Amino acid sequence: MMLVGWASACGGGGGGSGSTDDGATTGPASTTTGTGTSEASLSTGTEPTTASTGSDTVGPTTGAPPTTTTTTGVGETTDPGETTANTTGEAEPPDLCAGLVQDLMDRPMTPLAKPGLGEAVVDAEFGTTIRRITSVEPVGENPVIKPAYSTIAAWNTDETRLILYDVSKGHLLYDGETYEPLKSLPIAPPDLEQFYWHGSEPSIVLYVHGKTLVRFDVDTEVEEPVHTFDFCGGPVSAGSDPLFSSWDSDRLGLGCDDQVFVFDVATNSVLGQQTLGENPAQVAPSGALAYLSDTGRVTDPALNVLRTLDLAEPWGHASLGRLTNGHDTWNGVVYDAGPGGNDDIGMLVTWDLTDGTSKVIVGPKTGYPYPPAGHISALAIHRPGWVVVSTIGDPAGQGLLDLELLLADTNTGQVCRAGRHRSWGHHNMQIGEPYWAAPTAVPSPSGTRILFGSDWGGGGTVDTYVVELPSYTP
Repeated sequence: MMLVGWASACGGGGGGSGSTDDGATTGPASTTTGTGTSEASLSTGTEPTTASTGSDTVGPTTGAPPTTTTTTGVGETTDPGETTANTTGEAEPPDLCAGLVQDLMDRPMTPLAKPGLGEAVVDAEFGTTIRRITSVEPVGENPVIKPAYSTIAAWNTDETRLILYDVSKGHLLYDGETYEPLKSLPIAPPDLEQFYWHGSEPSIVLYVHGKTLVRFDVDTEVEEPVHTFDFCGGPVSAGSDPLFSSWDSDRLGLGCDDQVFVFDVATNSVLGQQTLGENPAQVAPSGALAYLSDTGRVTDPALNVLRTLDLAEPWGHASLGRLTNGHDTWNGVVYDAGPGGNDDIGMLVTWDLTDGTSKVIVGPKTGYPYPPAGHISALAIHRPGWVVVSTIGDPAGQGLLDLELLLADTNTGQVCRAGRHRSWGHHNMQIGEPYWAAPTAVPSPSGTRILFGSDWGGGGTVDTYVVELPSYTP
């Protein structure tokens, strides 16, 4: 069920006064506590009073004409960063925030013409390069090609391959460097976002087929069984709130019937299995911890509970990541204080799963507004601690956190602003299901590129775009 699979990835369940993707908002977004908004109010969001829908230009309808800087040729970039060497002779990774805006000023959005396929434009307010890499045909109720979800890696480990999702055609494989479309993939995971690029084998994707975990080679299209879960009476899946696997691809959290379990590929064994009426545990990047998103409980691989995060909505728009010190993290949007009184609220709050501490990266405590709707992705697996944030806010794009893409280092708290995605999310009135217009941005493994979907100003189609950061070297 394609639409259900997409929407369910944003979480569900009750509790807390902030809303989730499958519930209506509980108050005006302008208040400071207890009234979080999110993409759940799919068709209940009011139509914006600014800018026309369906046009290729976003911004005020008066004033100077749009200023567009265009380059041609798929795969080109501007101002590429260079890797330097440290005193030991080893290559230093590029500074991902180099050349990016790092202030908290309102930077009102100005018109920007939608680029053609393969063309790039420069975001005038932020100076970043945005390249369009798909061109979906404007037919059907939901003409959409976009990343599967913000918590699922789109690029493979060496960034040579890329998987996008076409609502009408299924999963599509692209060249991860030139963005050339390669072919449709004959894969059938339990839901559209439940596929997992292998952490070290560039051509391998893991997913569940029925009751069997399989390895699929995207080049040869050979599907190889890994393990069949015979104790399951029904199909196996990662549940309605799927995140990613451990970053070495050895451990996954899965479920069937009323069972949740953690599977270890290296030993071909189930490490922990319990009868629980909740979503399967999500395995953390290290593989040493897991997270039960319905209740906020942190467990070991055997599903023994170690601690519980003080979150009103433990399922809400989160992505598991890892710090440079090796600690696993929960990174998500927090709209309300936790039941135990934790008041770390923000667009990006990071919890250390090892010791249960939290800190606000993007939120009122660090100078940002109360969080609008948005998504989090901590899948820059070769740059631990770096997290991408995509916000919705006001489609007019006049204020801080309106339609923005942020890049944050949760190790240090550094935040840089990477441009606007120009997608209206639940405000879109042109496509059949507005949730497809959520940008659900995801970084490349190196963190030097950001992939997102956009209706480019409330238009009738959603395509995929890439922000090529100054640190990116093609």
